[in-house]
Amino acid sequence: MSSQQTLDTIFDLAISREEAANRFYVDLSRRVKEPSVKEIFAELAIEELGHKDLLISLKSAPLTQSKFRPVADFHIAESEPQPEIKPDMPLRDAVALAMKNEQMAAGMYRGMAQLSTDTKMRTLFENLMNMELGHKNSLETLFVDIGYPEVF
Repeated sequence: MSSQQTLDTIFDLAISREEAANRFYVDLSRRVKEPSVKEIFAELAIEELGHKDLLISLKSAPLTQSKFRPVADFHIAESEPQPEIKPDMPLRDAVALAMKNEQMAAGMYRGMAQLSTDTKMRTLFENLMNMELGHKNSLETLFVDIGYPEVF
């Protein structure tokens, strides 16, 4: 298998994961009852389609990828248990579920970067990892705002 075929296969896998994430969030937005939770899942579904579009554009020109800056990783997702999916799940659990998903996506790209012997491929995976960590960071910030409101 040529390096281009390998790269295409990797992009196809990543694109299919974004499609699966989109379907997952669409399904959840239909299943939950709480309007704010429905809205969060609907927005996440749209974001996953944006990730898919980015990956499609990177697949056609992988060496001209955007540079995603590393962001702080608060590791909140790692310290939270996996919430149970249920129709009446609270907003806190919905955000926890989403940040866990971003954690797994970042971990997948981190692993691919660590296994890459080609510098350009490693850089590509590190950029994709940083993209997912950026989303995880945003969700962790939202989680803290929701899960730990300040009391005055």
